Amino acid sequence: MNTMNGLLLVDKPSGLTSHDVVARVRRILGLRAIGHAGTLDPIASGLLVLLLGEGTKISDYVLGGDKGYEVKARLGRRTDTLDRDGRVLEEKDVGAAPDEVRAAIGRLKGVLSLPVPAHSAVKVRGKKLYEYARQEKEVEAPVREMDFREVDVLDVSLPLATIALTCSKGSYIRAWVDKLGSDLGCGAMVEELRRTRSEPYSVADAITLEALEQAWQTRQARDASVLGKAWVPLRDALPAFRVLRVDGQDEVLMKNGQISRHLQTRLLGFVTGGQRLPGVKVVSAATDDLVSLLWADEGEFYKIRRNFNRH
Repeated sequence: MNTMNGLLLVDKPSGLTSHDVVARVRRILGLRAIGHAGTLDPIASGLLVLLLGEGTKISDYVLGGDKGYEVKARLGRRTDTLDRDGRVLEEKDVGAAPDEVRAAIGRLKGVLSLPVPAHSAVKVRGKKLYEYARQEKEVEAPVREMDFREVDVLDVSLPLATIALTCSKGSYIRAWVDKLGSDLGCGAMVEELRRTRSEPYSVADAITLEALEQAWQTRQARDASVLGKAWVPLRDALPAFRVLRVDGQDEVLMKNGQISRHLQTRLLGFVTGGQRLPGVKVVSAATDDLVSLLWADEGEFYKIRRNFNRH
């Protein structure tokens, strides 16, 4: 089937890049239009949200959600990539006791100003940081505010500490672990990393590449229902958006980039507690397909941000 429009939740294995996963899913499904929301490093496993077909048009909205991770930090070792795949720069004894490690972890909550890892795709003077790192060129990494919440210690068995945490878009778990090692005076790196959540989606609903290939090869019908909760049709994506159903001339005008006066009046009612809800999904009453996304910036009325084709 090559007209799939929506999101596919994949449980990425460690050892593959996000691009590797996209390439394999393209081959399995026979679909070229596939992107992903939120890159995972090769070392990481867990939830990778793929955007299929017309779903590629909503990447900006999918990327903005909080992310949940489980990370296993190795204390006493620091590498150039801040994870186990890098070159070891320093090794020290872990002088802290388990209770001291737990206390240090507990202090690393909230908004932290941390340098972006040298091995990342953030650009400085037109080049990605990892390009400078590979050429062994010195460049000052930008400092970014990163928000870490719901930080829970799952286990401390020195030199390893396992932590579950939630962070904002643009936060780096490697930077957080490096900060933990610095605070403890022994250094630290990421030993294992697993993304458990990309709001509002959970890895519990994701499908492995092996299960995807098996399900797709043995399906009876040419649709995505065999993928269960791992498949999110485009109309069901972005559940925080309000839904506006349209038909007739309202739908025709919407597809042509216009909001009819009738719909403008209906949209005036999309106010909660005196505040306009910014995002609206316009859905066809006849076909149940997503027609458009509307967005209202502060102080402005709704405008069409995206239109979608059925096929």
